[in-house]
Amino acid sequence: MKILKIYQNFFLRNLIVNALIYLVILACVYDEVKLSGHHWTYIFSKIGVGYFPSIVWVTCFNIFIIKPFLFQKKIKTFFILLVVYWTAFYFFMSWLFPVVGLGALKTLQILSLIINGIFFYFIHVVITKKITEADKDIMNFKSELSFLKQQLNPHFLLNAMNNLYGESLSDPDKLPDRILNLSDMLRYQIEASKKDYVLLEEEIAFIKKYIEYYTFQNERLVVTQNFEGNFDNIDIPPLFFLPLVENAVKFSAETSKPFIIVDVKVKCNQLSFTVKNNYLDEGSRLSSTGIGIENLKRRLEVYGLKHELNCKKEKNIFIVKLNIWHLPTAVLS
Repeated sequence: MKILKIYQNFFLRNLIVNALIYLVILACVYDEVKLSGHHWTYIFSKIGVGYFPSIVWVTCFNIFIIKPFLFQKKIKTFFILLVVYWTAFYFFMSWLFPVVGLGALKTLQILSLIINGIFFYFIHVVITKKITEADKDIMNFKSELSFLKQQLNPHFLLNAMNNLYGESLSDPDKLPDRILNLSDMLRYQIEASKKDYVLLEEEIAFIKKYIEYYTFQNERLVVTQNFEGNFDNIDIPPLFFLPLVENAVKFSAETSKPFIIVDVKVKCNQLSFTVKNNYLDEGSRLSSTGIGIENLKRRLEVYGLKHELNCKKEKNIFIVKLNIWHLPTAVLS
């Protein structure tokens, strides 16, 4: 895992790779250095003066031209920038080499540098994509296992059965709806946790069912829900909101007048999800492990979503706000 984290770190990865290439170049010119009688520090500096400006140009091209233009399929713009950029690079290196005493520039050397630099970048992209997909699979597997454990938890099922039994005595007409509600929740958790993405409208529908179920469990719980925007055809990783709503329901239940406020807004593929709940500042029998929030943070990182997650407390009110930009759009078949 440490090696993986080093590889995923941009600066460490490039530092290690370029240091290795630098050593390979030194090894290749060892005999020449030995015969020339020059000191090693002189050779170190000479190779560095030629190599490092070149690798900076290659790196900038990969990050600022390939990534935003070629990968975004802006082909015409990419080819124009390709010609302009590498023409400027060629003339820059043609000027630099004689000035620093490295001799005349050879076109074949420049082409080799460009091709190899871009080639290794594409290899890096493929490796990173594979790592991300593996991370997603691991996170989804852990989520599925976690939710299966929760569904099979005797306390959870016992409470559900007791509530259903109480409902059957006090208001039997509502019992079929309560059973369907519980069944739909369990089914959605099992199915959604196996997917990379689900429709945002499905996730919102699940949250509504979850809140409805716990409102039935706790009649004192007051829930305010506000949903704005168009949720159609927008994808989101499954069960993102569940840990936030779970915590809100759990901690508000200890208060004399429990309430939660759920606010969801979508505009131009930007999502804003806010949940507020009251809690006991003192005398609480619950302890927050923070596992749910940490798991959500990790999943946000794994999916590579541009986001902002803030948690704060204000006068016995806990507020969590999650903003996600550039959510993917569902592919319609």
